[in-house]
Amino acid sequence: MTPNSRLPSAVFVVLAFVGFLQARRFAATMPPVLATHFGGSGAPNGWQTQSQFFILELTLLGVCLLLAFGIPRLIGALPISLVNVPNKEYWLAPERREGTLAFFKAQFAWFGCGVLGFLLVVNQLVYDANQTHPRQLNNTAFVIAMIAFLAFVGIWTVRLILHFSRSGK
Repeated sequence: MTPNSRLPSAVFVVLAFVGFLQARRFAATMPPVLATHFGGSGAPNGWQTQSQFFILELTLLGVCLLLAFGIPRLIGALPISLVNVPNKEYWLAPERREGTLAFFKAQFAWFGCGVLGFLLVVNQLVYDANQTHPRQLNNTAFVIAMIAFLAFVGIWTVRLILHFSRSGK
């Protein structure tokens, strides 16, 4: 069964649209200079102008796009000798190459969704922090988001390892 990357691609588009709506909603209510970095106590210790912050958001969206859709294309374009996966002779054999590349497309699209989702949560926390006086990041929510993201990355990594550990031998 060949994995399909349509669902994670659609989820990515929805998340990007949510990010656009989130930025649009808060752009008018943000102060000219935003607290964008916070210490362990949640107190701000780094600042950016609104335009710097939104340029950074667009840049991070570009990174998510590269992770989700650029890496699988790169893997597909590379010679087999440059692809580093366990049992690569098996997985990249001509009769399995298309299925392997489809697996990469789907998995990296989901990874891009996870990264983008995490960034949207962090952006929301930054927006919320800039609406409070004094400005304060909700550390509890940030830690929960970080744990959830790290769990996602762990599960994603284990799935890749388990998938490519198998071979038809």
